[in-house]
Amino acid sequence: MGAKPILMAFTAAILLACQPPSQSAHIAEPNEPLDPFIVMIDAERWGVIIDRALDGVREAPGLDDTHVENEIYRADAGLKSGAANLIELRNQACAKGLVIGTGCELKDWPAWTLEAPTDKTPIGEIDRRSEWLSREMDRFTAAGCEAGRSATNDRQFCDVE
Repeated sequence: MGAKPILMAFTAAILLACQPPSQSAHIAEPNEPLDPFIVMIDAERWGVIIDRALDGVREAPGLDDTHVENEIYRADAGLKSGAANLIELRNQACAKGLVIGTGCELKDWPAWTLEAPTDKTPIGEIDRRSEWLSREMDRFTAAGCEAGRSATNDRQFCDVE
């Protein structure tokens, strides 16, 4: 098989993965059980679509660059992004057994993590939110950093200056 057919097949697979699953793919006929493989592909497809959309957002020109210079906005956006990333870190750390049992629970998730970034959040509130994020992420970052140090034999694996 030449390079062109392989490239075409790969491109078709990528395009298919980026398409939202059809409703019929989710609904089993009354006497048919759901196929775990199909359900898994559909579920994992969302991550691919989100990753590609994030790439698109990064490439898009900004409509208003005033936020780039606004420290309060950047702090608020950074905390909200960190909270979103914490969920992904938790999912992966728990899936690998680096954190187990009740340690995998994220309790009392604050509503502010779901709000759009703003430059209107008081600085004291940003500081309190930062402390919350630090406490919540500690067990997951500790586990992930230790796993990284062990895997790479790099004692400074998670050191940040």
